[in-house]
Amino acid sequence: MSERLLAEFASPEKLVAAARQTREASTFRVVDAYSPFAVEGLGEEIEDVGPIRIRRPMLAGGIAGALLGIVLQWYSATEILRVPAGGRSLASWPDFLFATFELTVFGAAVAGFVSLLAGCGLPRLHHPLFELPGFERATQDRFFLEVEAAGEADSAAARTWLSGLGALSVASVPR
Repeated sequence: MSERLLAEFASPEKLVAAARQTREASTFRVVDAYSPFAVEGLGEEIEDVGPIRIRRPMLAGGIAGALLGIVLQWYSATEILRVPAGGRSLASWPDFLFATFELTVFGAAVAGFVSLLAGCGLPRLHHPLFELPGFERATQDRFFLEVEAAGEADSAAARTWLSGLGALSVASVPR
């Protein structure tokens, strides 16, 4: 089981150097960094999370919205309220296009929004990092680096590694 560690640094230069050395050593994975302001060069040192898979849910939501629009209009025009207008048949598909298009866009947008929230892990009202003493200084004057170690032995090695890079403190992130 992997364990996440949070290392506290006093300056942005030490944070960027520690992130770079940890990434280059490739023994531990740099998960995230926290700082009170944007740090130049820090974004390149943090590993990519990977793409959020949102295309397929949006396609499914769009198709579901289009089908819902066609079925609702067809049913209401042919079964519920039979009003022949302009000599056309009751189920005249050109009349259904506008509402079907709108429901397609609406279904895709709702599915995209829901899959974005699920992919980001939201809504999450409390993060385990907030339980660590001193983490509130991430918005004031401290810089934090979150590192993931693979196992128990790697966790001890990661603590030693981060302390050797100049970390003021290293704490285990509660799950």
